[in-house]
Amino acid sequence: PRDGREVHEFDVIGHPGDNFHFVVAFPFHPPADPNEHWSAGHVTLIREYAQGPNALIYGLPAGSYHLDTHKSLEGAARAELSEEAHLAGGEVHRLLDCPEGIAEVKWCRNRFTPFIVIGPEKDENPGHRDQEEFIQVERVSIAELKLLLRSGDMMLPSVTTSYWAFEWLEEHYGK
Repeated sequence: PRDGREVHEFDVIGHPGDNFHFVVAFPFHPPADPNEHWSAGHVTLIREYAQGPNALIYGLPAGSYHLDTHKSLEGAARAELSEEAHLAGGEVHRLLDCPEGIAEVKWCRNRFTPFIVIGPEKDENPGHRDQEEFIQVERVSIAELKLLLRSGDMMLPSVTTSYWAFEWLEEHYGK
């Protein structure tokens, strides 16, 4: 101990190139019948290679918020929606009002901001994916998503964003 205090070393990780901030977008496709409950809708997921677990993992479109590239967090969410899920348009709503974002995990400086996008459609000119992004795009029902959320095969920020999106839909959709 120095000066009578204990000293500990920690490994802290994160992405400084993007100011340690990223966005997660929940692309919600409403049911065809507007009188149906939101749970009859669908969500577009991505399935991509995750280096840490060395596996294909499900998630929502997510990516870095670059201060020099994106005009806003919403702009970053729209860019990731285009690049990863090949979707554009729709109504974008921030799910939580946390200006600094939500901490990803305790040993990481990264923070994220969750969004829901209501009614995005196919992007005819999608953004360019990064070279290392090996992505499959899948549209699933809300029931299928709920099973995936409990499977352990989904990235944690996508899990939490999904639950916040369910709350938002319950409070706002069809009202």
